[in-house]
Amino acid sequence: MRTIQILPIVCLLSTTVVGQMDDNMGPAAFLWPSDRAFSEANDNTAPCGSAAGVSNRMDFPMSNGAVAIVLQDESYNINLAVSYDSNPTSVDNFTTLVSSKSFPELDAGHECYSVPNAPSSVSSGSNATLQLSYISEGETDTNKTYYVCADITYVPLTDFTTDIPCFNVSIDNPTAVTSSLAAGATATSTSSASSSPSSSSTGDGGSKLSGGAIAGIVVGSVVGGSLILVALAFLWRRSQQKARRDKNVALKMNELTSVHRSDHSGERN
Repeated sequence: MRTIQILPIVCLLSTTVVGQMDDNMGPAAFLWPSDRAFSEANDNTAPCGSAAGVSNRMDFPMSNGAVAIVLQDESYNINLAVSYDSNPTSVDNFTTLVSSKSFPELDAGHECYSVPNAPSSVSSGSNATLQLSYISEGETDTNKTYYVCADITYVPLTDFTTDIPCFNVSIDNPTAVTSSLAAGATATSTSSASSSPSSSSTGDGGSKLSGGAIAGIVVGSVVGGSLILVALAFLWRRSQQKARRDKNVALKMNELTSVHRSDHSGERN
């Protein structure tokens, strides 16, 4: 795993960014595996925040799995869970994989979670549903709990050929990308710009991925998928959001000052 500095790419593309939230997702969503269709009217409804049922199951490795998450806004108490039911209908059907205690707060950006290996009761071809639950204000000033689900089918690691789009970048560290992106590679869950050995083992006797290969995959994923534009849009949106809040505070202060002056003027008269 190696940290990739992408500041030149950011500078090159920054003039093309359009700063707005994606209306097809809530404050956070699965980047991989694909989640169920977004529904604003249902995104606060447990257990999956969508009007859609089980659909579009994606192959998921029984070992060395990872999920990629994209966040449009600051989110809290992020919890990753799994249900082995064919069609989970309650939060009681889910078992926590990554507790919110591990990730009490995440800024806008992209994150990866390593997923524990499937239990012995799960075999190749078994279906499951991953659930992401978290708290965020979204476009409101009130904290709400959001839910997102992604439906999967477990396959042996040897049969899993997908390169998981797994990298970490946040508004606190927009020029650094940390990745262990590879078919069946163990993902990291840090946004820090730390260095590590230039090769990453896929585990279970799998082959190793060189630092150069990681760099190529990360840059290819970021540039080819235009995901860096999304990260930049997050930065722009947050600055605009802060500006709006500061303006509203200033207006409120002016209103209070005007009322206070009017009251004193009335007393003198």
